[in-house]
Amino acid sequence: MLNVYEFMRDLPANKRLIVNDLVFADYKCPLSETRYDMWSHHNYFVFVIKGKKKWSSQSTEILAHAGDCIFIRKGAHSIYQYFDDEFCSLFMFVPDDFIRDTLINNQVELDDMGHELVTSPILRVDVNEMIKSYFYSFLSYISNSGKTEKKLAELKFRELIILVASGADNKSITGYFHHLCNSNRPSLLSVMESSYTYPMGLDEFARLSGRSLSAFKRDFKKTFKTTPGRWLTNKRLDHGKYLLEQTNMSVTEVVLDCGFRNLSHFSRAFKKQFGITPMEFRKAFK
Repeated sequence: MLNVYEFMRDLPANKRLIVNDLVFADYKCPLSETRYDMWSHHNYFVFVIKGKKKWSSQSTEILAHAGDCIFIRKGAHSIYQYFDDEFCSLFMFVPDDFIRDTLINNQVELDDMGHELVTSPILRVDVNEMIKSYFYSFLSYISNSGKTEKKLAELKFRELIILVASGADNKSITGYFHHLCNSNRPSLLSVMESSYTYPMGLDEFARLSGRSLSAFKRDFKKTFKTTPGRWLTNKRLDHGKYLLEQTNMSVTEVVLDCGFRNLSHFSRAFKKQFGITPMEFRKAFK
């Protein structure tokens, strides 16, 4: 599955600016596929310059038009394209540690109402004139990326974090920021529950959880009393069974939506778990 952070990092030099783990990219998306499944081990902002796209997760869908900005927490999600106009946007990737360091070292006070735990992985940013001006001003940093002082560019990344955290209408995002400032790494439960419906490997789940693969497997066994592979298979099969029961999605669409890599794998695992194939189950349930 596409790692969107690594994809943007590897764009031509005149299309992105890299400072350590920070990436800012000017991206025009070719209109080819309707849906892309992707993931990122770093959070990112998207400011839409032209066109529209829909960002989707298990619990949230946000359609972003020109002039909109959204914040996507690290994890897995889908993007749906529309073919009526070209899509142009600016992406900015910021690791948890960078957000935490910016807020703590600059003594940014987060609104008390933003302290509730935020579960939505995709959040809309309130766009005012300062936010809009910020993104367009960053384009000059990209065009001069070979000459830009890294320390100055780093300050530019920190500027957006402070602008968003200071916005009165960004309470959901400040809630997530507050959570980051009071925890060292995300819980395994939140990582797995938010991303199990995507065909990610164990090494990718480990990166999302801020652990090495061996530490991830060890902590997973302690938390869930089973192996990651067995847990993922059971969760995905239960979700697939639910979709076959409750929706009119085709079996192929169900496979795509519950994290299996292909139909044959899903069919074999489904029959082993429930005693009949997905098609037989669908007919019997109807």
